[in-house]
Amino acid sequence: MSISLLTQSSLAIPIHVASAVFALLLGATLLVGRKGTGPHRLLGRIWIGMMVITALSSFFIQSLRLYFGFSPIHILSVFTLIGSWQAVAAARAGRIAEHRRHVGNLYSFALLTAGAFTLLPGRLMHKLLFGEGQGQGHLFAIGLLLFLVAALQWWLRKSPRHFRPGT
Repeated sequence: MSISLLTQSSLAIPIHVASAVFALLLGATLLVGRKGTGPHRLLGRIWIGMMVITALSSFFIQSLRLYFGFSPIHILSVFTLIGSWQAVAAARAGRIAEHRRHVGNLYSFALLTAGAFTLLPGRLMHKLLFGEGQGQGHLFAIGLLLFLVAALQWWLRKSPRHFRPGT
């Protein structure tokens, strides 16, 4: 693990990584915590802010320059910005089931799935966590992570989470 890879990158990359990791951890806390409380609302605002920072910072990361300096992954950033706005609008309007769906989609796809793909061999996060090697042990770890991501996505979709303020 070499943090120097981040410090040698453009400023957008450490901002993107820090906001994504913070959103990943805070989002997990929000998903399992009590809903409808003051702390949930405050932490939810912070989480949405981290998601927006993560999405916006991605537009300054252009390592895959396929279309005018952007890549298909930037489409996910656009969807993240739209989904963040929809999640907030639904919560403010009291449409909690819709809010929960948007937040689940953001966490599941924008953080977990996209995050798992950053661990593919050759990508910066793979090098950061596993080093420069391309060994089979790394591929096993990535496969396990992708399995865990899929299991968590299934759980998020299937678990009965009923909104009850203060529960």
